[in-house]
Amino acid sequence: MKYLIFLFALLISVAVQSQEETVLYDLASFKWKSRIILVNEPSSPAQIVALLESEAAAIQERDVFWFVIAGSDVQTNYPGSLAANFREGVVQDYTLAGRKTLLIGKDGGLKQQFDLIDLNSLFAAIDSMPMRQQEMRD
Repeated sequence: MKYLIFLFALLISVAVQSQEETVLYDLASFKWKSRIILVNEPSSPAQIVALLESEAAAIQERDVFWFVIAGSDVQTNYPGSLAANFREGVVQDYTLAGRKTLLIGKDGGLKQQFDLIDLNSLFAAIDSMPMRQQEMRD
């Protein structure tokens, strides 16, 4: 009976932990899993978010998470929550200043930087990457 109670308690704790929301502290957890689009201080954050959301299928197909940073606000397609210091860490790690759009590859490296967000250029840059070429063949 003791073992049954122990097993039941263990199962409950595993279930509770699996339901906890994943908090994102930095972009390191995406390495070798996802590409990142960082949009810093766009003139119209709502329009950029709407544009990115309208291309959700193409973005998902390319394993992309996007982050739109406007002041202290960060909007994203990441399903979990962001740590309180997420914005400051990303701004510092990528030396974000001014209106820039950065494309970060699955290897964690900065691939391209744009003055404006142009999804056609971003998708073309992603599709020309060797890892993406392999993904499209598979």
